[in-house]
Amino acid sequence: MNGASENLCACWLREDQIDLVRDVASQVGLEIVASGGPEGSKIADAIGGQHVDDFRSMLATTSVGIVLIADASWLTDSVEGSGLSAVIEAAERGIQILTLEPIPAAALQLSSPTWRDAHDAVRERISFVPLARRSSAFASASDLLEQFGEIESVGVRAIGNRSMGSLGARLFGTCELLITLMGTPESVDAAHMTTGTTPDSLRELTGHMTANVRFSGGRCASIIVSDAAPGWSRSISLLGPGGLIDANDHRIRWTTPDGKVVDEAEMTDRGEPDNIESSLIADSIVASLTPAFRQAPIDMNATLAMAQAAVLSARTGHPESPSTILDMLSRS
Repeated sequence: MNGASENLCACWLREDQIDLVRDVASQVGLEIVASGGPEGSKIADAIGGQHVDDFRSMLATTSVGIVLIADASWLTDSVEGSGLSAVIEAAERGIQILTLEPIPAAALQLSSPTWRDAHDAVRERISFVPLARRSSAFASASDLLEQFGEIESVGVRAIGNRSMGSLGARLFGTCELLITLMGTPESVDAAHMTTGTTPDSLRELTGHMTANVRFSGGRCASIIVSDAAPGWSRSISLLGPGGLIDANDHRIRWTTPDGKVVDEAEMTDRGEPDNIESSLIADSIVASLTPAFRQAPIDMNATLAMAQAAVLSARTGHPESPSTILDMLSRS
């Protein structure tokens, strides 16, 4: 972060996210000048900055360089009046939007004029964090994949408590990672464990979800995601003719089919912090804000189609195809 104005930040968060957001702001060097949340003025009292009651109004008038959305309960999934227009308009003014929740969170919103008509550069100012593809562990795995060869099967786990993001956020991030590695799947067969009913979209998704994913050529993947775990854990296992690559946010190992470890590394850039969640978010924010670190944007159509296929499958009890949702988007 460079310059006195670039690090000014407004944020919206819940009370259970105060420690996380405070740690992230400290690590990145953000100065919180406005804050609010569902619990009212106690958010600003705890984390600093001017108290904000109406986040949509704040987005329309703020002059900060960065907005951090830790809680997206003020957004809805309807095409009209969803708050999406407020986010897009802020991004059009050059504000970087950093969000722990996917925006948009419903495939239908991708066909709305608000999203569809926005310039690519505007949409790319909305950054989902932490994105696994921007992590040091994934960067190390990507280097090995050039030597590893074809990926036949993948197992992904991303679990944590809700302060770091909803189940919808964990599912969205996992789908983005799998699409990056394997392409868009043919079908998703998901099960959802929650105290209530499975919602229509990602916005209110909570609990645990598992899914079996089928790709072309018989390739496959398994997913386990949760926002109801006691601590953060994110890992991936890649299987193929080259053997096994195991990676998480602490270490990576490549083992050949005959059991020989040919490459192993510790993620030593951040050490072993007490709260790895805040470090991962901070790293992802820095990657999002630094032009030299930026990568290809998220394929929102494919990622939301896959995530919503998982949600639909959990509701119907049958495998669902992302291509069905993509076809609907192409006709709208």
